[in-house]
Amino acid sequence: MQDDSGSCRALIGFSLCFWLLPCSSAELTRQDVIGIIAKAGIEQPKLAKKDLSGLDLSGIAFNKADLFSANLDGANLKQAGLTGVNLNLARIRHANLQNADLSGASLYGVTMDNSDLSGADLSGSRITGSLNNVNLTGAKLHRANLGANSESPRKGLALLEMQNAVLNNANLSGANLNYALMANTSFRNADLHGAQLIWVDLTDANLNGANITDADFRSAKLDGANLDNILGADTALGFRQ
Repeated sequence: MQDDSGSCRALIGFSLCFWLLPCSSAELTRQDVIGIIAKAGIEQPKLAKKDLSGLDLSGIAFNKADLFSANLDGANLKQAGLTGVNLNLARIRHANLQNADLSGASLYGVTMDNSDLSGADLSGSRITGSLNNVNLTGAKLHRANLGANSESPRKGLALLEMQNAVLNNANLSGANLNYALMANTSFRNADLHGAQLIWVDLTDANLNGANITDADFRSAKLDGANLDNILGADTALGFRQ
């Protein structure tokens, strides 16, 4: 870790960057980002590969910006308007995305470990990559596509790894989670109505109170999972309680 004491920023909702992330080296300011978006007008704002780490970008409407491979580690994106943005291969670790709107966004191969997405809207989004220890409490993932590519279901960027995550009270109805690695993840009182969970690793997961009506659990791994008070188990394909 680089020694840059004095420029290290406090991370929103987390500890200082010490021991967690390199200190922020953002190449733009909040006002720079707002200016780029405004200047783009009806065109797509170009922020690909920009270092925006540690910035306060809360509440900004990104107007379907291109954030391909951008560095948003430790950024504050609370209530940001990220509808339809391109976040493929972006780094968004230890970031605050509480109540952000990511509906229809593309997050292929994203690295989002330890970020807070509680209350965020990811409906209809495409997500693969590393989302370990994320907080998705109360998040909306209706019809989100988090499933691996069928050609290489457990390889590289095509895979979703979301272990030790919290999805309590989240809406995952109709979502595709096929082949995802979700060991020790909590789905307490989550809505999994009609979700696809084929070959998902749910070892030691907590599904207490979850609604799994018409969900597909064929070949899912449920060793040690908490299956108390589950709703709709008799209609879930391949589910064995």
